[in-house]
Amino acid sequence: MKSLYTISMIALIGLSYNLSFGGNDATADKKSLAPEKKPETASLENIHSQLKELQLSIQAIKSVDHDSKLLKIEAELIILKDQISRLEQAINKLSSTRVAASFNPITTGTIKIANTSYSNASVIINGKVYKVQANQTLPVPNVNSGDFTYEVLADGFGIIQKQTTRSLAANETFTINIYPK
Repeated sequence: MKSLYTISMIALIGLSYNLSFGGNDATADKKSLAPEKKPETASLENIHSQLKELQLSIQAIKSVDHDSKLLKIEAELIILKDQISRLEQAINKLSSTRVAASFNPITTGTIKIANTSYSNASVIINGKVYKVQANQTLPVPNVNSGDFTYEVLADGFGIIQKQTTRSLAANETFTINIYPK
């Protein structure tokens, strides 16, 4: 843009010089170099009109550049509007999506150990040992429902119940009775 302006100004100066001094003619006599009133007025008007044409040309170039920038900005705005629209659609789709989840709480039951013998005993439930005195009942609460294993040992008798698997329902009480024979 600046180079076009510079070229225009150089051309204008050259034209002005040519019109004012009649070029660089060495053979012209010195009388012709003296300015006359009429040609000077005509050349100034000519220069003035050429200057106006150059200014209009520069303004046209500036407006073309300005218009192209506006077109680029408009195109970018269209792209941004499209992206915003797609984001809004995605958000609406997410907000309308219903997520259903099930909650399976851990259910438990109770195992009651009833030692009706005169001997102390040990009961192993799911690998954990519970000691029960003679004629004592021991509740074991909060045992997870489902399958469990147990084994019973009595003092002086040894194993009276080999390891056995049973099932415990939610909120159920399962009783292990100890009475060695």
